[in-house]
Amino acid sequence: MLMKTTISIHATGQRIERGITEEGIRNILASNNAPTIMSKTDPEAIIVLGKYEGKVWGVVLNFKTLNVITVRRAGKKERRFYEQETSGK
Repeated sequence: MLMKTTISIHATGQRIERGITEEGIRNILASNNAPTIMSKTDPEAIIVLGKYEGKVWGVVLNFKTLNVITVRRAGKKERRFYEQETSGK
């Protein structure tokens, strides 16, 4: 998907606190079939879903600036969406 992204200072702090590496974030973003959903709060952001160490994560990305805003574990509905979109692929 997107390779030339920047990771904000906030996202760097969140990824360290939450236990995901920068490489893990970049791998999620690089996936050609990563499910994405639009942010409900930011019209310029998408949430890219992907797995890291067996858990589904959401990488919140500004699609205009290609800046990673934050990273977090996916919520229940996001995990369900991820599983539906990636099953059989």
